[in-house]
Amino acid sequence: MIAESPAAVGYDEPVARPAPTRLSLVIPAFNEEARLADGLPKLVELIPPYETEVILVDDGSSDGTLDVARRFLDRLPNRVLIRLPRNRGKGAAVRAGVVQARGEVIGYLDADMATDPRDLVRLVDALRCSPIAVGSRALKASMIEKKSRHRSLMTRSFALLVSSALDLPMRDTQCGFKAFHGSVAKLLFHGATVDRFGFDVEVLSRAARLGLRVEEVPVRWTDVAGSKVRKLADSLNMLLDVGRTRRDRATELPIQGVAVTDADPRECARILRSSVRQVDTVLSWEGGAVALFPCMAPTTAAAMQRRIQGKLVGKRVERAELTFGALERGFYDLAGAGD
Repeated sequence: MIAESPAAVGYDEPVARPAPTRLSLVIPAFNEEARLADGLPKLVELIPPYETEVILVDDGSSDGTLDVARRFLDRLPNRVLIRLPRNRGKGAAVRAGVVQARGEVIGYLDADMATDPRDLVRLVDALRCSPIAVGSRALKASMIEKKSRHRSLMTRSFALLVSSALDLPMRDTQCGFKAFHGSVAKLLFHGATVDRFGFDVEVLSRAARLGLRVEEVPVRWTDVAGSKVRKLADSLNMLLDVGRTRRDRATELPIQGVAVTDADPRECARILRSSVRQVDTVLSWEGGAVALFPCMAPTTAAAMQRRIQGKLVGKRVERAELTFGALERGFYDLAGAGD
């Protein structure tokens, strides 16, 4: 599948897809023709093809990135190639992939495969005890090769700034190697606005606001030549993105959903979970339960409501619309959000 994705505007429109899969891997790529040719074969050899969906997002490249991706990924039964019409930034590319992903687990890794893809097993395994797992080059158990002093200083300084400004205790927010329970990924990326390298901070900040645990995982990491990071310009942009992450909460995009309110809350939740996709979030409160459809357009959410109403004859089913702030205030039970 190759598409000018609706994810470019932040919504998940219905697409003809195979049955849900275990793992969706998003790879953002901008002018990565050379590095993809080296990295993709390693990844393809490692992943179980029928359990893994690979989503490569071409972020407006001007080289042969898409051709290289097609050459190595066409052998996979579950692959999606997304082409953004112009270069928007790594954050926008990852968000486009997450919006389209359908896996029980959704993760992303950099096109240069600087983090050894063999560590995917460790990353996904960490999700057994946490809804979010992030690779960290700052852990003692991590093995780092060829990392420049300037890059090390940049990583440490940015981590200190993020920790003080947003109360994120992680020492490495920028490692491009992260995984989430699928429903959590959709929830955290819904309405996200940071398009460039500071997007990781926005997503992790949202997770902290919801009280979601994050597991840090050691990685094997090599500084691969050809990085698109512009040391001065991107450092300044990331600082601005941290400021935006703190400021832009009032304009967050509401999440569409469906509520069932005339039965026992646990029974409502059970009914809804059996009626929605595995990447949707089902929450309960004292009056019932709600199914949220992050990254879904209102028109598609309305169609979902009609479908669920048809399955739940005799139950009271209503459209719901929740803000991220309502979730943050703890009115709903998020304990099962990562199940």
